[in-house]
Amino acid sequence: MKNIFKTHINIPSNVKLIKKKNHLFVNGPQGSICLNISFLEQQNLPLATKKIKYSSFFRLFQKALIGVGLNFVVRLTFVGVGFRIESIENNFMKLRLGFSHLVYIRIPEHIKIFTTKKTFLILECIDEQLLKEFSSKICSYKKPDVYKGKGILYKNQSITLKEGKKK
Repeated sequence: MKNIFKTHINIPSNVKLIKKKNHLFVNGPQGSICLNISFLEQQNLPLATKKIKYSSFFRLFQKALIGVGLNFVVRLTFVGVGFRIESIENNFMKLRLGFSHLVYIRIPEHIKIFTTKKTFLILECIDEQLLKEFSSKICSYKKPDVYKGKGILYKNQSITLKEGKKK
């Protein structure tokens, strides 16, 4: 593991940091993220626990700087006959996934969704964890089939197809 106590963080000029009580607000052109820093003031923790907490906070802080400055992006492709995005309106997304009914998914307020084609979805958010949780929720409705390769896939995800039955 890299020693985080020796690394320097370059904070972009368009990002501002504000500390209020036990919270650190990271403000940038894309939005703001609040990080809890109350564990930094606890004195009675063992050294190993402190290092783990500092390390996880350091990674969250790095991701917050990237998120408020640029945004995180996830691209999903719908592979298969009849798998498509019907519409995106009023914080709901209608998906046709080969079931006898449409699948309705509520879009969280911080995530922006764009679609260029009916089979391609672009998700944007400043919080990487929220974005990955939501994209994995979408992918869980139709997991990729290992025999046919159909389902909801990430943009550059490749599936090794299994061989079918032999006669």
